[in-house]
Amino acid sequence: MLEDGIVPPFYSDKLKDEHNSRMPSALSMNPFEYYIFHFAYHLTNPWLQLQLLENVWINWETVYVQLAHLYLYHFLPRDNSPVLPIIGPYVKKSPPRKIVHSPETKRVQTPRLLRSMILSPSTAHPQGGPQQQCLPQVWRSETIVQVFLDFWLEYTEEEKITSQPLTSTLSSLPRRHSIHSGEHIRLVRAFIKTLHEFANSAIGDRSAMDELKRIILPSVQGKIYTFLRKAIHHWPLDSSFRLILEAWLSFIQPWRYVPELSYSPQGRPEDEDKGKIHDPQRWMSFVANNLLAYTSIFQQLLPRFMRTDLVAPKNALMLFRVTKVFSQPYLPQMLAEAETYMDDNITRSKISSNQWSAVARQQILELEGPSYQYLPMFSESTVSQIVWFLSIIKQAHLTATSIVEALEKRNTEKKFIRTIWEFFNGEEHSNDDIGLAERKRVPGFLATSQQQIIEIFQIKVEDIPQVAIVADQEYHDSILSDSFCQSQCEGACVDGSRPGVFVPIQEERQHCRYIEYMGDPELLPVRSNECEILVRWFYRVCEVINSKYNLQITTFYNREDFVGRLTKKIIQPPTTVRQLPKRVNGGFTGGSEKIIPPRLSLRIFASYNFMTAFFNLFYSLTDHRLWHSWIFIYCQLFMDFLYYHWGYLRALDHEIECQ
Repeated sequence: MLEDGIVPPFYSDKLKDEHNSRMPSALSMNPFEYYIFHFAYHLTNPWLQLQLLENVWINWETVYVQLAHLYLYHFLPRDNSPVLPIIGPYVKKSPPRKIVHSPETKRVQTPRLLRSMILSPSTAHPQGGPQQQCLPQVWRSETIVQVFLDFWLEYTEEEKITSQPLTSTLSSLPRRHSIHSGEHIRLVRAFIKTLHEFANSAIGDRSAMDELKRIILPSVQGKIYTFLRKAIHHWPLDSSFRLILEAWLSFIQPWRYVPELSYSPQGRPEDEDKGKIHDPQRWMSFVANNLLAYTSIFQQLLPRFMRTDLVAPKNALMLFRVTKVFSQPYLPQMLAEAETYMDDNITRSKISSNQWSAVARQQILELEGPSYQYLPMFSESTVSQIVWFLSIIKQAHLTATSIVEALEKRNTEKKFIRTIWEFFNGEEHSNDDIGLAERKRVPGFLATSQQQIIEIFQIKVEDIPQVAIVADQEYHDSILSDSFCQSQCEGACVDGSRPGVFVPIQEERQHCRYIEYMGDPELLPVRSNECEILVRWFYRVCEVINSKYNLQITTFYNREDFVGRLTKKIIQPPTTVRQLPKRVNGGFTGGSEKIIPPRLSLRIFASYNFMTAFFNLFYSLTDHRLWHSWIFIYCQLFMDFLYYHWGYLRALDHEIECQ
């Protein structure tokens, strides 16, 4: 910003110029300003913004987040308490500098929050009037707001970064991203909420702190709007969009952050009626000054919701949150009234109409420029889009309802058999990683959103085209189809060289992640569907047999006749075991591979699946006679199997000796 020649008044007395070029080379700051600069820069430091695989829904309780909240609450008090300790700002008088603006760069500027006549001690009050005490009271609060605003809400787009010529110093910096971290957006929302609470706590006592509360929102609202609009434009189409959406909803609802309103630990107002608009005239000035934040961003969100999967619970909830806010009492009327003031064809008799018209036009000129064509939110073109959007919501509602009914029906049918199956095999994983309880909320969200949109735009039911809207059958079938993990596991089981598993991942967008075990398959940890005692016992038995008859098993496995084919059905094939490099002192060990020869494996008999299938078969064939012990029969079958293998191996041994 300063390199572009844009010097806000807040920095005008802090810049140091080079003697030759007269360009700013350094900032002169006191210790508090120096610390706050580095604290705010930590959140946007490109070295700390390396995009890793981050789950934005994890609410990190870091020291930085806790400190940021403490600084906001202390230096922007909502209870009209003074900011302690009261100390001077160490102001160094410097001659006024000429502010040069770059004609190529368009940027929302934030002037000094308080007028210089209030901040600067006046020599006309030698007796120490109240204005001499203003600077020690508010200079830290102004610094916090200005620095956080310049660092946290300065939106830098990637294409503008890449188009600029890089110096040797800048070329070594990592690339900044247009998508901010979840921690960044959460702190921006906390900053916006604190500004609302701070501004709404003004009591009109004509003090410097009260003056700061009165003018703080008009000074920063333009930059907040620009940040939100650009962040919404670049944010991907996924559920993490709710972070920036909630920040926007917090900005356009200042009536939710009044001093008399208290919040529960869950973040909800304890008295819902106090968080609504009761006096439209009190908030009309804010709505008119931030008309673009309501109407322009709403129209920006409309095509986004049209492309979003509204059957997904998180997306349906986001739509419901937006329609719930805009359907609040008095808000649609206030927006429509503010827009009518901008229509020159409508004659008005109210004196205030000229005031709101000038305010809205000036805001559009400052934020979007003279070439911006404002499209009213309640215009015919927008309403036609809304009518088409209602049909999309209706189809999503039918699809969500059909999915819920199908899931309930599937859970009801064969409930007993499914319970037994899940007891031995674990819970079934499907393509749908969303629970039935969440699915049941979607039809209610969509139905309520549809009704609220009709009320906001006052659309008549007969104006909605009565087209044949049916549920999306393809989407319905994809949710209820066999699991992705199961189909991939079936494909992996065919390939014996990939003894891996697919582990469901709930916190990421993909459903499964393939994890491959590269060691000895017989040394795999005991699975949940296996009996630990039998696994260990079978392993010891097979280890003795394989070590004694290793040569005979390999010889008969490699035969091409009937005996060789029979051996391949019984004996496990050769397996390649890989040993990965391990970290040791001074480096890594080398990787290695080892081929395990054909071997006998009885581990399959230790699985609960085999025992359950055998018990069901035996129980159905024994005419339900309870005196037959399935454990005894299972052990007898296993002994017969061992006897068969023992005889088979003895025959192999005898044949080799004869040769």
